[in-house]
Amino acid sequence: MEISSDTGQDAGQDAGQDAGPTVLPAPRRRGLVVAWVALSLIVTAVGLFAATRTELLDVDEIRIVGVSASLNESSVLEALSISVGSPMTGVDLDEATRRVAALPKVAGVEVERDWPGAVVVWIVERRAVVNAVASDGRLAALDADGTVLEHLDTVDPSLPTIRVDGVRRPGVRLSGLGSLLDAADAVTEDLAAWIVALVPTGDGVRAELVGGVEADLGLGDDYRDEMRALATVLHRVELSCIVRIDVSVHDIPVVRRDDMHCS
Repeated sequence: MEISSDTGQDAGQDAGQDAGPTVLPAPRRRGLVVAWVALSLIVTAVGLFAATRTELLDVDEIRIVGVSASLNESSVLEALSISVGSPMTGVDLDEATRRVAALPKVAGVEVERDWPGAVVVWIVERRAVVNAVASDGRLAALDADGTVLEHLDTVDPSLPTIRVDGVRRPGVRLSGLGSLLDAADAVTEDLAAWIVALVPTGDGVRAELVGGVEADLGLGDDYRDEMRALATVLHRVELSCIVRIDVSVHDIPVVRRDDMHCS
């Protein structure tokens, strides 16, 4: 009887193969991968939630830049509607910007985060340039665009005064005031004491002067030449004898005198 030696070799080979690493079936490998991914997502979510709730990322300070006495910080803070202690990540910058921009005295605004704990509000403020006196007696302060900034009890003596048909609520722009606003912008400091108000006419602007005298300024581009001509006339004549001044042609001013008015 012959005994083959291949049997021993095969057994040894089988033994060597059995001693190698154990390979998991494909379904089990996929299950472990899914479990690890799910665990990572949970840890990340918990971390992010904790980050939004930690005091280290809360709003500690609100800084407002660009306001003056005419636009107090309390009105800006009220419109901003962001509380100290609220999460920095929960601040809606676009909504906060929209609310502050709605204030009548705000011309432009930008709200931004300054990490780790500050919210900064940058404001460009509207400035009053004229008093507006309506035909019904109501008073308002207007900016250079004719926007009503606020209603007044008395005129601001540091600003020129214009006469208008009516005033609207703060934040509303009055139309058709281009010539009046241009003329008001050209009023110099020495003329301010002479001019009571600027009035629209069918062909431009008229200045009401002290003593009931009127000065026709015409329809100018910026009224600086007309105002210089008016200043020259006022410094050379006795106003009490003057009834009317016409500087609509600024290099040829016309003065109408009435000796009956001379004091």
